[in-house]
Amino acid sequence: MKVFLLSLAILLLSINVAAQNTIGLPLVANFNNTIYKGGTQTWDIKQDKSGRMYFANNEGLLIYDGSYWKTYAQPNKTILRSVALDGERIYAGGQDEIGYFAPDEHGVLRYTSLIPLLPKGQEKFTDVWEVEIFKGSVFFRTWNWIFEYKGNAIYGHSALSGWHILKKIGDRLIAQDKKNGIFEFTGGKWQPLLKDAETPAFEITGMASLGEDSLLISTLGDGLYTYYKGRLTRKMTSLDGEFIKSHIYCFERINNNEFVAGTTSQGCVILNAAGAVVQKITRAEGLQNNNVLCAFIDRQQNLWLGLDNGISFIGYNAPIKYIKPQAPEELSGYSIKIFNDQLYIGTSDGAYVAPLSVTARDLSFSKGIFQKIENSNGQVWRFDEVNGQLLMGHHNGSFLISKNKAKKITGESGSWLFMPLSSIYPSQNVLVGTYAGLTMLDFKHNDFVNAGEIKGMYESLRFLAIDNSNVIWASHPYRGIYKIILSPDKKSFTYSLYTEKEGLPSTFRNNVFRVKNNIVFATEKGIYEFDEQQNRFVKSHLLYNLFGELTIQYLNEDEDGNIWFCSGKKMGVVSYKNERPQLIYFQELEGKILSGFESIYPYNSENIFIASNTGIVHLNYKKYIASNVVPNILITQVKLTSKKDSVIYNGFFNASVDSFNTNKENKLLHFNDADNSFHFEFSSPAYGLSNNISYSYQLKGYDQQWSIPTFKTEKDYTNLPEGSYTFKVKALDNFGNQSSEVSYSFVINHPWYKTPWTYAAYVLLLVGLGYTGYKWQQRQLDRQLQKFEEEQKRLRYIHQLEVEKNEKEIIKLQNEKLINEVIYKNKELADVSLHLVERTDALVKVKDELQRLQKKTGGSLDVKRVIQLVDEIEKNDANWEQFAVHFDEINNDFIKKLKKRFPLLTSTDLKVCAYLQLKLASKEIAQLMNISVRGVEISRYRLRKKLQIPAKQTLNDFLNDIHQKGEPG
Repeated sequence: MKVFLLSLAILLLSINVAAQNTIGLPLVANFNNTIYKGGTQTWDIKQDKSGRMYFANNEGLLIYDGSYWKTYAQPNKTILRSVALDGERIYAGGQDEIGYFAPDEHGVLRYTSLIPLLPKGQEKFTDVWEVEIFKGSVFFRTWNWIFEYKGNAIYGHSALSGWHILKKIGDRLIAQDKKNGIFEFTGGKWQPLLKDAETPAFEITGMASLGEDSLLISTLGDGLYTYYKGRLTRKMTSLDGEFIKSHIYCFERINNNEFVAGTTSQGCVILNAAGAVVQKITRAEGLQNNNVLCAFIDRQQNLWLGLDNGISFIGYNAPIKYIKPQAPEELSGYSIKIFNDQLYIGTSDGAYVAPLSVTARDLSFSKGIFQKIENSNGQVWRFDEVNGQLLMGHHNGSFLISKNKAKKITGESGSWLFMPLSSIYPSQNVLVGTYAGLTMLDFKHNDFVNAGEIKGMYESLRFLAIDNSNVIWASHPYRGIYKIILSPDKKSFTYSLYTEKEGLPSTFRNNVFRVKNNIVFATEKGIYEFDEQQNRFVKSHLLYNLFGELTIQYLNEDEDGNIWFCSGKKMGVVSYKNERPQLIYFQELEGKILSGFESIYPYNSENIFIASNTGIVHLNYKKYIASNVVPNILITQVKLTSKKDSVIYNGFFNASVDSFNTNKENKLLHFNDADNSFHFEFSSPAYGLSNNISYSYQLKGYDQQWSIPTFKTEKDYTNLPEGSYTFKVKALDNFGNQSSEVSYSFVINHPWYKTPWTYAAYVLLLVGLGYTGYKWQQRQLDRQLQKFEEEQKRLRYIHQLEVEKNEKEIIKLQNEKLINEVIYKNKELADVSLHLVERTDALVKVKDELQRLQKKTGGSLDVKRVIQLVDEIEKNDANWEQFAVHFDEINNDFIKKLKKRFPLLTSTDLKVCAYLQLKLASKEIAQLMNISVRGVEISRYRLRKKLQIPAKQTLNDFLNDIHQKGEPG
């Protein structure tokens, strides 16, 4: 009876333990078919050396590189059941189809069917459930056949009753025949694995190595078995009943001591080699579906699950876990404390506690169920261990936690935190920062007693710190910094308020902390300290240069001297592991910390607890640092954005990281000048730490330098000029590690009008044009010269005309001048002639008077002598000779011309002609010639006769013609 009761107790204990899960749960990232653009069911998962993930899906092959999903269907659009990787080839098995995907010269996966290689009679088959690469051959498992592909030939291994499973384990290839047992492929044949040809009655769903010559085998409805030296043994676990009910559909090894079993209705279970449950991941823990069709362990030992509806990533080996004290309800976690091997969490709805494993180094793997602490309902702000006891700051006051119950100590106002006034254990006085100032707790008889409020001020004091001189510093988010001096009896205090007038960057949002044995003040612009001598705040000589002007809300120093901090929505740590402090940000937690109530509890390097919006975040910092590996980087796609369907590189020149990074297959492509806009996609397959990866890129030939690191995984370049380009990209993590560069080179051709041939044509054309232009210019010059000559000739002619005209004008003017002069001279001559006439008249009158006088005087001799003198004067022709000379000078030798033409003319005739030319009247002529007017008329008549003047022409006109032309007209 005792033995039965003991067995029953052990069974109940194991069931209870099995029901409990680990308190820390890994990150579960779910991908549904709207994200990866495929079918709902995923049947197989693999990973290549570069880190890309491959999924056999209802709609074909899915590929995920950490940023982008791609889908490749088989030719018959069948369900893809299995995949296997071998170098650049991705072997795929579907319904009635086998073949492989391989990259073409543009890195695009192309499918090659192997159906034509099948032996006759084996062309028709059912689904290909597994594909394995084994010793240079590729094995495809269907129900009736296992096809072996080697050397471009296929050989079919038929099943006696039906092949159940095909699995490669190390250097062994094992399969199960439904009725004939388990076989191993050796020497080119299938040999029974079990001794005595034992035939198990169950269906095997998975196998994993359990050590040397030992296997752990999962079955569909019979739990687990072990294989060792030809024998099968039942493996008892605490979940056998669940395994039998829910069925194990897939089974994989995680590490040397842990395995994962995927069930049809209970998610996945992680067990150790002893069969104990380590962790369960179901819908309650974040899985999107409980029906697990396949499981895969990636290179970082994280889990990928192919589900009946979707794909899930579980960061099982990630250093970050999530603790939710009351799952599935998500409560904000405000404070964490480990006390007496129990984990206490203060939330927005009370305090919770769970036991911790005393053997686990990573406490997130502790198993237990959180229980709510009695009498803790409401907002819990903080836990502090004081004098070996646990105090709780609560919205309703101060509480002591004992035996999972909360005992109220004060209740006047809400309590923020507790601070012993002495470093000597036990501290007799404990300062409490409350909603309304300060309260004192006295420690008496191993118990805390409310000593009442400390008089001084009534402000909410959430942040307190005591310096080495026992001065209390408090901060208020809107008032500034308080310097508090307690009275000797600790019943009251005095204080000084410091604001931006005393050196603070701002009066607002200042917090006080004790770091590196100093009181520091986290401000909006870096870390400050208080200088007693200046009575001012100054930049911290310890931390200001480290943080710069970052806005810091929270600081906490761990036992190793590292400083944990919160800045904005980010959280990080200043690591003092190396000679120079290193600032490390945890990008995975950005936006997840509890903003405004930041709290970090660094228990030890493997257990850092962080207040979060959804419970508590657990960080295994030691593991996080150990995962500090250089990230990998892939260029996953290059396409032209100026054309439709213009992918020019799809990321698969080589499935190997090494060959891809060196671009051995990357042929240099040339593009037309119109194809000058490119879209680049790149990614780092760091699935557990993807938020920590940033990227820097450069287009050599266009960018002068590398870009500032960014979290974007794509880059566009538009309207690139002609030339040679190389796009380079590298990945960087939060540790400062940098991947090797990967690159893609291409050339944008010169436009047709800029090629060497066109340039040569341009030269010839220019020469031809130059020659043609030269000849044309010559012709033009000749024409211009001809025109110029003609114009010159015309101008000379015009000039000559002008000259002649001018000369004529001049001659005319001269003639007119001469005429005028002649007229003037003639006028003068006429005047002289008239004067002579007048003188002659005067002489005649004088003569007449003298003759009358002579008569009167009787012939006086004197008068007679005077009369004779007058006669001599009248007869003197000297005046005429002088007149004739002057007349010819003025009138173009008129008298000479008359004498020459008409030599018979007498002196009297010449005088008459000269007087007529002077336009003198007959009377005037008569007076000059001392004849009568009748005598003048007779002389005129005689002249016409002598000169033979026609009747129609007057004597004056005749004489004018002689004067002008030298001859009569």
